[in-house]
Amino acid sequence: MSLERAFSLYESGDRAGARAAAENVITTGAANAEALHLLAVIAQDEKRQADAEDFARRALAASPGNPLYLNTLGNGLIAQGRTAEAITALEEAVKAAPTQADIMFNLANAERQAGRHEVAIDTYHRVIALRPGHIGAYNNLALLLKSLGDAEMAATVLIEAAARAPASAEIRFNLGNALHMSGRLNAAESAYRKVLELTPRNADAYVNLGVVLREGGQRDAAERAFQAAIAINPEMAQAYVGLADLTDDGSMDAVAHRRAVLALKPDLAAVRSSLLMCMQYVPGLSRAEIAAEHKKFGEVHVSPATPAYAPSHDFNPNRKLRVGVVSGDFRFHAMAFFALPVFKARPKDQIELICYATGAKADHHTLQFRESADLWRDVRALTPEALADLIVRDGVDILIDLAGHAPHNRLLTFARKPAPLQVAWGDYVDTRGLEAIDILLGDAIQTPPEDDRYYVERVVRFAPDYICYAPPDYAPPVATSPAPRNGGLTFGSFSEATKIGPAAVAQWAAVLRAVPNARFFLNGYLWTDGARQGKIISLFMDNGIGTERLSFGAGGDHPTFLAQYAEVDAIIDTTPYSGGLTTCESLLMGVPVLTVPGDRFCGRHAAAHLVNGGYPEGVAIDEADLAAKAKALAADPARLAALRRDIRANFLASRVCNVEAFAKDFYGALRTAWRALATQKR
Repeated sequence: MSLERAFSLYESGDRAGARAAAENVITTGAANAEALHLLAVIAQDEKRQADAEDFARRALAASPGNPLYLNTLGNGLIAQGRTAEAITALEEAVKAAPTQADIMFNLANAERQAGRHEVAIDTYHRVIALRPGHIGAYNNLALLLKSLGDAEMAATVLIEAAARAPASAEIRFNLGNALHMSGRLNAAESAYRKVLELTPRNADAYVNLGVVLREGGQRDAAERAFQAAIAINPEMAQAYVGLADLTDDGSMDAVAHRRAVLALKPDLAAVRSSLLMCMQYVPGLSRAEIAAEHKKFGEVHVSPATPAYAPSHDFNPNRKLRVGVVSGDFRFHAMAFFALPVFKARPKDQIELICYATGAKADHHTLQFRESADLWRDVRALTPEALADLIVRDGVDILIDLAGHAPHNRLLTFARKPAPLQVAWGDYVDTRGLEAIDILLGDAIQTPPEDDRYYVERVVRFAPDYICYAPPDYAPPVATSPAPRNGGLTFGSFSEATKIGPAAVAQWAAVLRAVPNARFFLNGYLWTDGARQGKIISLFMDNGIGTERLSFGAGGDHPTFLAQYAEVDAIIDTTPYSGGLTTCESLLMGVPVLTVPGDRFCGRHAAAHLVNGGYPEGVAIDEADLAAKAKALAADPARLAALRRDIRANFLASRVCNVEAFAKDFYGALRTAWRALATQKR
């Protein structure tokens, strides 16, 4: 059977026939490079990447330096996550065929995947120069720019692309995303509406349009967009979440909404995770109810019977360990102050760190996370199965989940057990609900022993506080108390608005009633929204507190935000979700924090940080004790002034800010758990 026949069969879609014909050519002749290459292409089509690599290398042995064969090899190596080898092959292909835009495009993709962002940007521009209508290059260049935080430049690239390909819905969709990220809501709305003109049944475009409309205050139009997405695709989880997010004005219980959705579609993992997140903010739910719902996640998304990691995995208890960390928040986020310093302080002779980035947002902190790692993987585009396969190929020993049920989580990958030891730590404040995750790192205050029954994982209390805190080097000096110039104390909250509901306001109002000349200051960028302000004002008024005692700040960049602690004498914590990073920042700025520990992990953040951060007297027994502590501060201005001087020094000298000691305990706990597992396996 001839080679021409093999190509003809392949072009007609008969891969099996083409494979047989190409194999016949090789059998009857010598090492026929074209036939070997065709077999490599067929193997890639069928996702048999190891076979594809073998055929491509054999084709190159028969025809060294062939750019087409090198291109196929490079693509196969990319598919296997071996980007460094792929770049080598594709660079050689580009040298052999410098005018082939598609080969150069593949090189740019490999450079992007490897994290060589500046080089990739230049290569995408070279592709566009060779072929100005190369839509893939425009798209991927824009996506890269957006991931680096340059949404404006991404939009500029896509506007040029739209001019060259006005009928491309994909270009318009990505343009809408870039415009949305840059805050240009009206322009983003126009882009998504153009997508829907081109592709009227595009459920993703309806969802993104709904988000933009919601943020622009067009609630009814947003609801119509989300409903249109559901009409097209009843399994569109993001549309249901969008509808639920419209209810944050109190007209509908978001927890009840998500439960109603899951009653119809119980396998929507994103909605179930969203439910679990919402439950943390609801004061009326018991600890047992919350635990049961988390366990339900594990029951619905059950782990496979056979772990994905290789049976031949090396369980040497003392060797250097490969630790993988999965997160969507390698950026300016609490993890930049809690986790990044721990990564930097690891014993590099004992721990090799691999970061698996699942989130789209990137900023200058992302570069610091990249630099802290031995290997960086951008895995946003990978399915749960593909990510699990990559983790197995990377030989990860310990896999850490930082996300929990937050957006961009990859718990369905953890469910496949791609690493022998899997660990829950970081930003999420509860069990993940998966038996495939072995241990959860906690402490005696936030995860006390009596709460072990609420966790699917085994709780390991490895340090006084389950996090440490590295203060930013740009923190302004501690300011003097504002009470003398204000004629009384100013209490406040710098927490995110999602933590502030009726329960928190009721607690704050009780403090204001106990200290009649005190005021309350809420600070954050979301308070620039008049409707959001009005909702909180109404809650205060329901508790007998008038508007004359309230004020709002607009936040700002982080140094400005920290400087605004000068406006308050004390922070009153939120409930049922306590302040974590904001508690640390308050102590850094010399401002006392008063808290009543709650009934759940997330309700005890401030208590743990205060006890271990040098200000344990800020922890109240109950609401009456909280009011008493607030009255005591108001009654003793001299003590309050002394606190402003001493709190920062005590905090910086405390265990919470001792990164080296924390890192020793953290990696020691991982090593201890690994040795215990190794003993079982050997």
